[in-house]
Amino acid sequence: MIQGVIFDYGNVLSATRDMQPRAAWEQKLGLQAGELDRTVHNDHSWVEAQCGRIGVDAYWQGISNELHLTSDDVERLRTDFYRGDIRNDALVARIDAMRQAGLRLGILSNFSRELWALLEQQDLRHRFDAIAVSADIGVMKPAPAAYHAILKMLSLPPEACLFIDDLPGNIAAAQALGLSGIVFRDHPSCLAEIDRRLHL
Repeated sequence: MIQGVIFDYGNVLSATRDMQPRAAWEQKLGLQAGELDRTVHNDHSWVEAQCGRIGVDAYWQGISNELHLTSDDVERLRTDFYRGDIRNDALVARIDAMRQAGLRLGILSNFSRELWALLEQQDLRHRFDAIAVSADIGVMKPAPAAYHAILKMLSLPPEACLFIDDLPGNIAAAQALGLSGIVFRDHPSCLAEIDRRLHL
């Protein structure tokens, strides 16, 4: 019996739907379409920030150096970069129903510590019993230790939890540990599968 549901953040609870803020910066900096995202979410410092090996300020200073930004510009970019993120309100409505049904709720996300501010801005943080950010726990999905961390926070065994993520590899890793899983592909199919499994 499912007693807890664990959600990924990016592309599940929230996704970048409005690309205009990033596009405006690309135009200002003379970058190609998509180049800003590749620079900010790079394979080096972004991974270090997600693992908690460098802090958020040091991470953005590295981005500033690479893009030759002033201190004022990098502060504005930090604000604007996630300004196009839109909360998945249909899923949040299901989350509220889950809480009313007595389910324990968690977030397991590969992200820097900047996620805490985003969760507050999107009125999400208070809806969850436990939140495991990779930068805080020092390990990223799909490593087993990441799943063990959120399960410990929720005080639930794997077989009592449903995990929802947009990456099939992360779902496969969760299932290998005994969790149930749903690959988030789009809103309608995910909501239908949640309702089918939880009978909400």
